[in-house]
Amino acid sequence: MIIFYDSIRLTLPRFYHFLTCCKINTDEQNQSNIMKYTSLRLDAQLLFMDKTDELTKEIQSFLSDLSIATNTIVKVECYASVNNQDEYTTCLDAFNTVLTSVFNKQKPAKLFIAQSLADDAQKALFKFSICDDKEYSIEYKEFQKHPYCLVSRNEENILISGGISFDSTIDTLRLVQSTFDFMEQLLDHEEMHFGHVAYQANFINDIQSTKKDATTGWTKAQTIDEIRALYFDPNLFRHGYPLQHNSHISTSGFIIDFMASSKDGFPTAQYNLNTQAEQTQNCFIPGLKKLLIKPQVNHEKTSCELQLKSALNTVKTTIDNCGKEIDDMIDEIKVTISDKNNLDGIEAIISDTIKTNKLVLFHSPLQSTDLKVDIEVISSVIC
Repeated sequence: MIIFYDSIRLTLPRFYHFLTCCKINTDEQNQSNIMKYTSLRLDAQLLFMDKTDELTKEIQSFLSDLSIATNTIVKVECYASVNNQDEYTTCLDAFNTVLTSVFNKQKPAKLFIAQSLADDAQKALFKFSICDDKEYSIEYKEFQKHPYCLVSRNEENILISGGISFDSTIDTLRLVQSTFDFMEQLLDHEEMHFGHVAYQANFINDIQSTKKDATTGWTKAQTIDEIRALYFDPNLFRHGYPLQHNSHISTSGFIIDFMASSKDGFPTAQYNLNTQAEQTQNCFIPGLKKLLIKPQVNHEKTSCELQLKSALNTVKTTIDNCGKEIDDMIDEIKVTISDKNNLDGIEAIISDTIKTNKLVLFHSPLQSTDLKVDIEVISSVIC
């Protein structure tokens, strides 16, 4: 099992140097395991063939064997290799039916993503995020039929959104704007705003497309940047911009998945900026005691091996600055590669460089043709 995320009130307008004071106290280490997660691989054909009863039994048995109560699960994610919209609709419907069967009316946040596991495209990955710490309260909520979770302690609230998406047949401009608009409404419903967002994942169909919209003249990536700028008022981000991650999906247009955190109306997430790229490269969520890292990959490195080694060195430096040995801290590394031929080398490099509780490998196109590898890291820290 892997671990997720007490509470710190942000008193500085912007937190530049939090990495120098993030440390693990060994006496407190067990207390930091606030949220945990585990995952299960199942035959993807169970989704494609709508065998929801069998899926339900497999998941219920899995959770029972691990003594995981359904009322401690705050998010369920499913990743499967899907090739077209019809397959996506079939699998998504099956996923939703299974969630209803397993969780009844207390549905956690959910995310279904058309991405292929690099080491076994025939499997679907189900990932469960769990909060079983009794000091935390969990609210299973719904906004306009969209299930999400609110995890709270000491008046600090962490919103776990799950995937937000709309009909992918509409044009890209309306699709992206509708998604950001719903995100804004959900935040407002919880008395938050975009300045409270800690982490945001943007899943984009055909991420490398250079095709331009006839009306706007923008590519898909440009459309997302332009629409996001309308909602990301700089006055809301004096504490720093949320950590962003863009991923390719094989179908379904555009999906947003995010986490937001606040206490007494103040954002609680803390950020570290990559000054060269002028992008946030890691985010600490005090309420979850989690450091989320999205290192910039060096485009000038020509091979997958060199890009990965460079990114892992950045990760290692980031966590070393927290004052703890890296092999005691890594919860999960998620790696996406553009060429499956690099798979064997990837696992060897990671095992030689960093010790992690869990490694998940995906295969898909990346945001740029220059990129050979993409990496995300989750690590437990106390700041």
